[in-house]
Amino acid sequence: MIDLSILPARLPPIRTEQGPINIERIGAKHTESLCEAGQASAQHVKPWLGASLCPVTLAATKHCIEALEKSRHANYGITYLMLKDNKCLGMGIINYLHPLHLTANLGYWIRPDACGQGLAVALCQSLIKLAFSQMNLHRLECFIEPNNKASLRVVHKLGAEKEGLCRKRIFGRDALLYSITA
Repeated sequence: MIDLSILPARLPPIRTEQGPINIERIGAKHTESLCEAGQASAQHVKPWLGASLCPVTLAATKHCIEALEKSRHANYGITYLMLKDNKCLGMGIINYLHPLHLTANLGYWIRPDACGQGLAVALCQSLIKLAFSQMNLHRLECFIEPNNKASLRVVHKLGAEKEGLCRKRIFGRDALLYSITA
């Protein structure tokens, strides 16, 4: 059993030319910043991850945060936000934890005005380190639609291995499976 309650509330900050970017475990204090980021990102994120992980109203954001916290307490997944001066730049999630095989999915999104700065790669590198060093996972999987060029660049930069095409895997659409192993 993976005990997600022992994982840190903050990961080491990412150093950028514009200063440090914090990575914090999602919580109620992030409601407004996540909602604003969701509003700025919905059109960009929804085709790949759906609406539940990119909420656009305060009510939906509260529900999203509560659901993600329930997932953490059930040892199902953990979510971190990337924050610069209390502005949410994106989300990273490790979920669908398999306690027997010690595998999980890795997902992420970055708001459009923060894309192209290497933030998705930096966020994923932090989550990969957490997954392998503190969660003792053996494998992370990324499911990416073939048309999602930005995420394909991210997994290539992470050194992920392409394993194949999974038919009808994301919202009834095909997805490429990439793996990252410890």
